[in-house]
Amino acid sequence: MSHFSYAPPVDRPVARLGAALVASVLLCLGTRHATYAAGQANASAQPDTNSPAYIAEDPALAGLIGRPAPALVYTTLSGQNLDLSQIYGRKPVYLKLWATYCIPCRAQMPGFEAMYKTYGDRLSIVAVDIGFGETPDKVRAFVQRTGLTMPVVMDDGRLGDWLGIRATPLHVLIDRNGRIAYAGHQDGPALLAAIQHVIDMPRDRKTLLLSRPGAAVVLKKGDVVPVFASGENGSPLVSNHADKAQALYFTAPWCETYLKDLEPKVAQSCAVMRQRVKASASTGKLIWKAVAARLWTEPGDMAPYQAELGNRIPLVLDTDGTIFNRFGIRQIPAIALIDRTGHLRQIVDGSDSQAQAKIAAFAKEN
Repeated sequence: MSHFSYAPPVDRPVARLGAALVASVLLCLGTRHATYAAGQANASAQPDTNSPAYIAEDPALAGLIGRPAPALVYTTLSGQNLDLSQIYGRKPVYLKLWATYCIPCRAQMPGFEAMYKTYGDRLSIVAVDIGFGETPDKVRAFVQRTGLTMPVVMDDGRLGDWLGIRATPLHVLIDRNGRIAYAGHQDGPALLAAIQHVIDMPRDRKTLLLSRPGAAVVLKKGDVVPVFASGENGSPLVSNHADKAQALYFTAPWCETYLKDLEPKVAQSCAVMRQRVKASASTGKLIWKAVAARLWTEPGDMAPYQAELGNRIPLVLDTDGTIFNRFGIRQIPAIALIDRTGHLRQIVDGSDSQAQAKIAAFAKEN
């Protein structure tokens, strides 16, 4: 039996948020939800709709097809143990990765719940919040508000890193042989056809070979910070023997704009912290650099945000998530304070009311 899989075609034109999303939502969710998505697509707080990471069918997803499924164990929001390795092989599995503040994710949720009610006895469906910029309470409130009834878990970064996720929503289908059979961002006919295919596809492997994603080793206070290569010339992000103490500002170019209406407190924290970082950099007491999250960020987004930061604070894109992961950054904005010998001294939550005082105290002491 030949293997058949649904992968995003590599020659497919980049899908734009407005027309492509509205069309897919209309096909899958109905006119009411398509109207909502259209209104959101025109909101002034949207990131650049030409950004292919935002909602496009990313050709890179084709590289996931055929990979052994990830063996991960989660605890659902309701407190139940969910071991994916115990599900593979018995039923196909549908993992949907999403975020509470993702507008296309919100638009797809009614259809996602409808799929669970339609396919729940033939397909194991799990809602996986990506866990970046999220809290359990916020996810619980979202789940209750949207009426999701399928198992809901929060990723600790392992699944997202293993998939190389760069945008949500992300639909991943795993067949009965424990292999990824489909990956895509949009709902609609292609996803529905892929679901039906994995349901109809019999198991023809006796043994399942699964992947086992490992967790990143997170730096602790007092650890020596690795000399990450960054920028086009591979210059070090952090020096182990600098003439001044160093500080890394973790953020995202879309934080202040895209989250302005969706998560105004977070957007405000990003705006305030950017201004404080600029003010600190102007004193010359610390060596500042900024690190942009890979999620929903394209290289073309960097120059405009660099202009906002100013030329005293070099900005790098964490293309594979390595830097965020090593520092254990799951919330933005955040600041890592590093002494002259390259040792991590503190991670400061950018929303902390004492953040400015902590940075100033560190600069004075170092």
